[in-house]
Amino acid sequence: MSTSKLQESIILKIRHTDDEELLNYLDQLLSNKKEAETYRLTDFEKNMVAESQLDYLKEKTISNDDVISRNEEWLKK
Repeated sequence: MSTSKLQESIILKIRHTDDEELLNYLDQLLSNKKEAETYRLTDFEKNMVAESQLDYLKEKTISNDDVISRNEEWLKK
C-alpha cells in the first residue's frame, strides 16, 4: 500500500472513532514533542498487569510456541 493510501485509510478510521482515549493516545504518538509524557495506565490496564503478575508467580503461563500452535488450531475450525 502506498504512503498516501495508508494515510487516507488511517485518517478515515480516525474520523469514524469516538474513542477519546484512543484519540488521545494517537495524538501523543503522533506529536512532535521532544519531551515524552508518561503514559498513565487505566484501572483496567493496572488490573490486567496485576493478574498477569499473579499468573507468572503461580507458574500459570504457556510458551509462545504453544500460543501460536493453539491459535493455528483454532483458526482451522
